[in-house]
Amino acid sequence: MQSIEEVSKILKTLKGKTLILTHHNADIDAVSSSVALRTGLEQIGIKAEIGVAESVGRPAQRLAEGENFIIDPDCKTYDNVVLVETSVPEQLASVKNLRADIIIDHHPEGKLVAQAKAFYIDENAKSNAQIIYKILKQLNVKADKKIATAIACGITADSAHLRLAGIEEFEILLELLKTGIVFQDVLNLIETPSDASEHTACLKAAMRMEVWKIGDALVAISRVVSHEAAACRGLLRLGADVAVVVAERKEEVRISSRGKNWIKEKGIDLSVIFKGVGEIVGGSGGGHDLAGSANGPDRKAIKKATLHVIHALEEKLGAQGKRIE
Repeated sequence: MQSIEEVSKILKTLKGKTLILTHHNADIDAVSSSVALRTGLEQIGIKAEIGVAESVGRPAQRLAEGENFIIDPDCKTYDNVVLVETSVPEQLASVKNLRADIIIDHHPEGKLVAQAKAFYIDENAKSNAQIIYKILKQLNVKADKKIATAIACGITADSAHLRLAGIEEFEILLELLKTGIVFQDVLNLIETPSDASEHTACLKAAMRMEVWKIGDALVAISRVVSHEAAACRGLLRLGADVAVVVAERKEEVRISSRGKNWIKEKGIDLSVIFKGVGEIVGGSGGGHDLAGSANGPDRKAIKKATLHVIHALEEKLGAQGKRIE
């Protein structure tokens, strides 16, 4: 893995047609990282386009307004492909002739790292946006209002509205606010309007869930057609300490999880658990300590995958799980 300085030097020397690419259903951190990097590279004379697999997620659509996101681009038509906020091929399955020349991420290494010419991954960073900010500083890019707003949105969203933020995140945010942006404007941009389909997914997840008690933890497992992440958050609000929701599609299964803050004190890291889930469903997994996810094509392995989560939690919590009827 190169340092931030080394990756910045490589970015500075890019020639030809450049694509900044991010994952399917791009979230706020993915969109903010892409927009800030494209804007910053433009300042130093490097033009780039932004590509995304499948779609920009609803929570990030306000931030993406006015930007031209190319859906499922063809990497073969670009001289350089810079991948941000993921290194997992399953999250980019719809992209044509997928490749990654440079990777900038804050998740555990995915399979695409092996083919990259350069990569920088910092799993301790709460957001990918803050890594992009440090790279732009190395490139002597001025944080104008557009860049400052994008980076602030990414940090705020991926740190759960700063609840998980540390010293570095607050220091960067302070620097950004000194450029003249208003934090209330940032909050307004990342506020997700109420959506009936997400509410429906939450209600259906509640209707279908099975509940396990493992030590002091209540674990809810359910299935939906879509909006699995929103359904996880809904189950936490209902009282679950860990929520796992499966969305079964025609060609793949997507499994999301969310956990309450206290489970970290027990040594539970959902990103680690979901690496194993990814392998079970024939794909890949990872995420963050309180938000693990996995994608893969093996829909027959769903039961095995959810049991893997239960067994991993049993081991960490030192208690036998009991399903509550």
